[in-house]
Amino acid sequence: MAPLILRPSSPAHGGAAVARDEGKVWLVNYALPGEVVEAEPRGRQGGVAVAAAIRVLEASPHRVAAPCPYFGACGGCQLQHAEYSHQLELKRQVVAEAWERAGLRLPPDVAVLGMDHPWRYRIRGEFEAVPEASGWRFGFHRMRSHAVLPVDSCLIHDERIERALPAFARAADELRLTGLQNLLLTVEPTGPGLLWRLRFHGRAPAWPRDEFAHRVAALLPEVTLLDEAMSLELWDMTCRVRSDTFVQTNYRQMLVLYRAAFNMLRPQPGERVLDLYAGIGTISVAVARECESVTAVEENPHAVQLGRLNARINSVRVEYMPGKVESALREIRLGRHQAVILDPPRAGCEPAAIAELIRLGVERLVYVSCEPSTHARDIVALVRGGYRVRRAAIVDMFPQTYHIESVALLERS
Repeated sequence: MAPLILRPSSPAHGGAAVARDEGKVWLVNYALPGEVVEAEPRGRQGGVAVAAAIRVLEASPHRVAAPCPYFGACGGCQLQHAEYSHQLELKRQVVAEAWERAGLRLPPDVAVLGMDHPWRYRIRGEFEAVPEASGWRFGFHRMRSHAVLPVDSCLIHDERIERALPAFARAADELRLTGLQNLLLTVEPTGPGLLWRLRFHGRAPAWPRDEFAHRVAALLPEVTLLDEAMSLELWDMTCRVRSDTFVQTNYRQMLVLYRAAFNMLRPQPGERVLDLYAGIGTISVAVARECESVTAVEENPHAVQLGRLNARINSVRVEYMPGKVESALREIRLGRHQAVILDPPRAGCEPAAIAELIRLGVERLVYVSCEPSTHARDIVALVRGGYRVRRAAIVDMFPQTYHIESVALLERS
């Protein structure tokens, strides 16, 4: 198809802008609402036609030059062409629209809590291995593709991660490693530690792991290479994190997100609180210092193990219930807990979990979400079950990308 002239009018979740042309809806990547662009068709996504802006004919006043040389090829960032204050406004619109489609109204005073410096915020990154004629390199998937783009820099990752990539590639070349799949790196935000995990295609072969680690350590004298776990400071608490457990990748905004959720939850002395999808217990530990006890539900056994350790390290009362949330909630008695905090994965809650929450009928429920559509869907179900939305907040955990984190306080009506 020949290029089209399109006029996007509104933002779409995913970083594109929505345009309509002769009754047909287009998702236009790298365009901003209000612009006129020349766009190249790029297939379909979820039944909707997709295009990419290749030339801007009438630019938005909010358009800026993307600072990353890989922007437009790499699939990691979608919004570097928008000034940061406008990114925040676009994200607020996306959340408001998701709520409206579900039949909800976002409270009018909800702002997006952004960052003063929206770069170099990621403390964890996963990089795909690329074999080239000159040796190994690491990179990211291209936009809407399984192909990998080798990179030498990434402006949204901690600089220590960026500096580590060539060291890991060089060590892999020197030891003639083959079959590499990807490299997972996590840095301690307030310490010198670098937690690493190298994965291979298929079953991991016998390989000189210790020799490899010593070579990387020699190439990176400014960091402490860690195999098993690292420390994460959370206000005046400490938690242990492993590569095989979830951690918020934006450490600075994690504190903003948790503070927003904590202020909505308002845990009181004598109260018992449920923490669902609790992970390694970062929220559990913080909440447990203010209330009588926390019951944490988590199905990842590695996270449960770390969560119990983190409760001991910080001397708080957190009891873990391993397993799926919907199963664990069936075992909880009515009236035992006064508040719930939950932070499910992108798919949101299973209907059975929502049904159990409605059965328990706790006074206050704080729902943290990384996906506006499933957040709105689940909140509607809770409202039908007798709750009312009292407050909401949007936190920008992932500047330059389309990802959005939102929080809502629901109270029993």
